[in-house]
Amino acid sequence: MRDRIDRGDSLLAAYRADPPSSACTDVEIESLDLHVLDLFDRTDSPAKRADVARGLFLTREDLAPLLVLGTGLSGLRPSELLNLPASHQHDTVRGTVTIRVPDRRHGGHANLRWELRASDDQPLGPGDLYLMVHRLTERARRASGSDRLWCLWSLTGPGTMPPRSVAPLLKAWAHRHRLSDDAGLPLEPILLQVRRAYASLLASSV
Repeated sequence: MRDRIDRGDSLLAAYRADPPSSACTDVEIESLDLHVLDLFDRTDSPAKRADVARGLFLTREDLAPLLVLGTGLSGLRPSELLNLPASHQHDTVRGTVTIRVPDRRHGGHANLRWELRASDDQPLGPGDLYLMVHRLTERARRASGSDRLWCLWSLTGPGTMPPRSVAPLLKAWAHRHRLSDDAGLPLEPILLQVRRAYASLLASSV
């Protein structure tokens, strides 16, 4: 996903710098339709072709694996993960990212602070994933005016997905990858199962 969108950004930059003799090959221009991509990026008009939109946006098909990874790294409830705001504080000196979220236990708000990995050799952490998703969804947020982290492209235009639409995506993704529990049964609901595994690992490490 990251490589796909980074590639789309790179091709778009090359196209804008010198359209007639850009470094893009004919195959790349045909598959991404860079003229349409450029027009959409400049005007924020709805892109109706998924193959074009995938060059610049996260889509519905990208959401399930990212949510599974996000749950496994953070241990957040599905509702908490889906409702993460885009607003955050990135402290490059301390190497942390801080997000203000609702405090379910005491009311009001609380700060969720994650440390960032110091180098690419270290495992990806929840803060690193948050910043990556934030970057990959920035264009969709700009087009939709949303203040949420998980902002995607769809045929109706960029925006967030209703929570009720997420469960079918996760179920289809788990079925497609033949994910099952210890008894061999389909792994459902997958995010709750992943969160339980996170809690178990956390408890065993104490």
